[in-house]
This record gives sequence, C-alpha cells and structure tokens, in this order.
Amino acid sequence: MFPGVLGTSILKRAAQAIANPADPSDIRPPVAAYHVHNLRDWSADPKHRRVDAPPYGGGPGMVMQCQPVWDAVHKLSTLTNGTGSLKGPGTVFERPRRVFMTPKGRPLTQSIAADLARSAHLIVICGHYEGLDERVLDRLRDDEAGGGLDEISLGDFVLSGGELPAMVLIDAVVRLLPGALGHADSARDDSFADGADGLLDHPHYTRPPNWEGFDVPAVLQNGDHAAIAAWRSDAALQLTTDRRPDLLGLAPGRAPGATADRPAEIVTLRDASDDDRDALRDLHRAAFPTDAQARITDALLDGPDAPFSVVAEHRGRVVGHVVLSIMVHEDEPGSRGLLAVGPVAVRPDHQRRGIGRALVREAVRQARDVRAGRLFVLGDPAFFRPLGFIPASAEGFTIAFDQAGDAFQTLDLGPRRPITPGRVAWSDTFGI
Repeated sequence: MFPGVLGTSILKRAAQAIANPADPSDIRPPVAAYHVHNLRDWSADPKHRRVDAPPYGGGPGMVMQCQPVWDAVHKLSTLTNGTGSLKGPGTVFERPRRVFMTPKGRPLTQSIAADLARSAHLIVICGHYEGLDERVLDRLRDDEAGGGLDEISLGDFVLSGGELPAMVLIDAVVRLLPGALGHADSARDDSFADGADGLLDHPHYTRPPNWEGFDVPAVLQNGDHAAIAAWRSDAALQLTTDRRPDLLGLAPGRAPGATADRPAEIVTLRDASDDDRDALRDLHRAAFPTDAQARITDALLDGPDAPFSVVAEHRGRVVGHVVLSIMVHEDEPGSRGLLAVGPVAVRPDHQRRGIGRALVREAVRQARDVRAGRLFVLGDPAFFRPLGFIPASAEGFTIAFDQAGDAFQTLDLGPRRPITPGRVAWSDTFGI
C-alpha cells in the first residue's frame, strides 16, 4: 500500500537529492527516507509466516502476537547504515520515536506532528485485525531506553488497519521538515500552525477576480499589505469561531487547556463597567509579574483617555481585559484618530485559549467602528504580528524612547485621511 503514497508529490521529492537549477553542482540532499518492513519477516512460523492468533476469552477476529512485533521494533530501533538508517556509517539510533497508530491513542494534531518532525528516526507501527496483544504494548511503553511508545489516533473512527493512518502521519510530519516544501513559509501559516496563531487558515483566492458573479475581496487586490494581514487575521478568527470554537476555548468541550474535571466553557466579551474595577485590578496583578500594568490600567480607567475597555467573562468571573487609550501626534498636535492597545491581561489559568487574541480583535473592531485611523501597541511582535500589526518604524512612526525597537508596532485601520508619519506618544496618563 505504501509505494504509491511515498513515491508521489512532496513525499517523493523529500526523499530525493535535488540539484539547484542555477548551480547544478549545488545538490540538496534528501530530507527524509522511508523504509517499509513486513512484520511477517519476524514470524516464528517459517512455513505460514503467521503473525496473528485467536483472542483469549473468545470473540471475533484475530490478534497480532507479541513476538513478531517486539522483535521487529527492537531490531529497527537500532538500525545502522546499510540497513536503513538516515545517517552515515556506524551511526546507531539509540532512542527512536516509536509510534503506534490506534483509535485508542491521543488525537493527532499539528503540534504533535511538529514534535515528531524534530526526531531523527521514527518507527511507525501499523496495527491490524483486532489489534495488538496488550503485553507487547505494555513492554514497549515501559521500554524507555528503547524510545517508549507514543499512541496516536486520527480520530474517533475505526479503519481496517494502521497503514492509512501511518501514511497520513508520515505526510503530516515530512512536510514540516526544512526543505520539504517549495517555500520555507508554506507550512508556517497552515491551519493550526504557529504562524496561523493556532487558528484555521484564512480563505484563499486567485485569478480571475470575478468568477461567475463571485468576487475576490477588494482588500486582497489593493496592495495594502497591512490591511491584507488584518483581513486575513479577522477571516481566520471568524472561520474558527464558526467551525471550530473549541480551538478558541469559547464553546463547551475539551478545548486546549481544558482537563477532564475542568472542561472549557463559553467565554463572552463585553464592555467593562464601573462594577468591574476591583476584578480588573486583581486580574492585572495576577496576569503580570509586576503591578506596573495594574497601575497603568487604574490610571487609564480613572482618567478621560480610555475610550474603550473590554472584558472577557467566564461563568461570571472576569478572566481577561484590554483597554484602548488615546495617543497624540507630537508633530501634528491637532491630529485625530490615533489609539493604542493598552495592557492585554488574561488570568494565568485561562491563558493559551485564544482569549487574548479575541480581546485584541474586539479592540480593533471597536476602533474601526469609530473610524480611528491607526492603532499602536508596545508588545511581543510574535503575538501581534498574526493580528496584522507591523513595526511602527516601517511606517515612519517613532515614540519618545528608542529602546522599544520592533516591539513598538502599528496597525493601519484604513482612514479616509491618511495619518502623517512622525513622532507619537501616549497620553500623559501613562507618565511616559
């Protein structure tokens, strides 16, 4: 079953040495190698080469025996050059990653595929019939010196054998290896990947701009890369909210970060009120290592410079908060339409569920609703880049202190009158 899949398209090219068209002497070595082994080669039955037997206790089907599986995996765990290794002479893989494809395993995710892609040697065991004798699985699990055992499922359904799941796993892993795809960023922005901020991928379009009455969104055709990034970010969030809210932790179910005794539940966003003051103070002190952000938030909420304040609420408890504050243009004091994303706080026990992203996107939406021209933020570029923010210096904006570097970022909201680049500052509330 394997040659057709492993010998096609990306998987085929990944296993080939490829010459650089511009320089034929520059040859890229293969990034992967595949070796398919038949468990019958380790059968203790030389005549019939059987690897299965009826189950103890009765019942339908057959069960794969311990000895062929153990002998095969033990042998393949110490492959050296000449018998299928990926490295040079004498190299021994002492701790391969060993994977058993089974519907009883943990569901395969993009993060698991990325983790496996960092391994030099994978052994994938394909079950069949009613499964494997549990004793060999127990021994493989306990055999930490040999690599242990990772049990992975494609989902809540059953196939006739583990061959198809193994092919899916191989494809998911190999395409993440450096050099496997035509472009280094191709896998970075896939659904569930880090570049996509863990969301579903945004919609894609190509020529012609109009097909049978269906148009390509105008924003994708105007060349404004910041606006395109913002549109893609919003579209990915909306698609994820509609189809996979569990990825955001915004719906009942086992979302990322949930546990069996604490499942994720609906998190709602709403405008903050005066009644939230104490909860917000506690939230910011819990979310940050110092209380500087809490003092900033207190000052903003006490003054006139915070036009928007949004909270995330879970079961009546405030678990997240973002505030928008006014910025001033020092070179053009009368300029309007500049806002800043203030501290984004999420309680530690609710982090990594997409709440911070949802809060920032809501802040962006409200800023657009009042026709603000540009948003600024001082924060981690890796967090804000997928939301459409770019270094403010690239747009010609600077702030009163120069140490911020790329952490000072901006998002063009598409105003009717462009805002002139120059020196900007937070309101006096911040004291900076």
